[in-house]
Amino acid sequence: MALENIGALVYLPDEKKIERYTADSMESFDEIDAYWMQREGLLFYPFDRSKQAYFFSNDPNENTITEFDLSPNEPLTQLEYETSVYLARADMETGDLEKVVLARNEIIQGQFDPEESFQKAVKKYPNSYGYYVNIGPEVWVGASPELLLHYADGVVYTVALAGTKSLSEEFTHKEHEEQKMVAQFIEEKLAKIGLINFTKSEVQEATFGDIKHLKTAYTAQADKLQALELLKHLQPTSAVCGLPRDKSFGFIQEFETMNRSFYSGITGVLRKNTATFFVNLRCMRFAKDSVELFAGAGITKESDPTAEWLETEKKIATIKELL
Repeated sequence: MALENIGALVYLPDEKKIERYTADSMESFDEIDAYWMQREGLLFYPFDRSKQAYFFSNDPNENTITEFDLSPNEPLTQLEYETSVYLARADMETGDLEKVVLARNEIIQGQFDPEESFQKAVKKYPNSYGYYVNIGPEVWVGASPELLLHYADGVVYTVALAGTKSLSEEFTHKEHEEQKMVAQFIEEKLAKIGLINFTKSEVQEATFGDIKHLKTAYTAQADKLQALELLKHLQPTSAVCGLPRDKSFGFIQEFETMNRSFYSGITGVLRKNTATFFVNLRCMRFAKDSVELFAGAGITKESDPTAEWLETEKKIATIKELL
C-alpha cells in the first residue's frame, strides 16, 4: 500500500502485528452502537463524545468527508497550567470535586514525519497500542499503555491505571489515592451494568519508557451488549477526566483553555466477535509545519502545581523521543 493511500496503521500489542487501512475507507459517525460486533475496523473517538468521530474499515467509503470538526490550539505556558491546578484545588476545598485531570500541550515548529514516528513508537513500546491516523488536515500518532476494554469469548477485561512516577522514585500516598479513585470508578460501572462477580488483581506497577504507573486489572463474564454498555460507561474514564465525572468534565470544559480533540479519547479495533480499545494517551498531532504533543496529570487536594507540571513534562518527554 502506497504511503499516500494509508488512512490508518494500528499495532495491537497482543498480536504483535500492524494492520493497515486505506485513506478512502474513512467514514464519520456519531454513535458506536451500529458498529459494535457488526463492522470490522479501526475506531477513533474524541474526548468529547459530542464531537466528530472516525472509522476506518476494509472497504472504500463512497461518501468522501469534506468537513472536519477540528480546532487548532495555542501552547499552554507553565503559569497557565499551574494556575488551573490552583483553581482545581480551590474547587475541591469548597465543592464536591474530588479529582480532575488537567491536560496541557506543547507545540514544536518544524516538519516531521508521522509515519516514521509511528514506526519508532511500535519499536520502542512493543507492549503499548500504537497507531497512525490520517484524517486529512492532520495526522495523529500515539503509543498508549492504557487499555480501556478488551472483549472476547464472553469475557470483558479492563484496567485501572493512574499515578505517575519516574522509575527511580517511590509512589506516595497521593498516587495510591489517585489510583484507588480510578479503581472505585471502574467497580461502580461494572456494578451498574450487573457485572458484580468480577475478578480483581492486586495493585501492580506498570512501566512505560522512563515512567511507571499503578495498575489494577479486572475481568468479568459478560455478553456483547454488556461489554458495549461498559465501554460507554467507562468513557471518558476518571483517569483522564476525574471524579465525580460529570463535575470534573464540566470543570475541564470551563477552565482547560485548549481543545483536547482526540487526546484522552478512545481508539481501538472492532471485529465481529472481539473488541479492543485503548485510551488515547502519549499522543501527538501533526500539522503541515508543526507537531502538538499532549499530556495530563491527575489533580487532587494534595497536588503541588509545580510537581504536576513536571509530571506532564515527563510524559511529554516520552513521546518527544519519537520525533
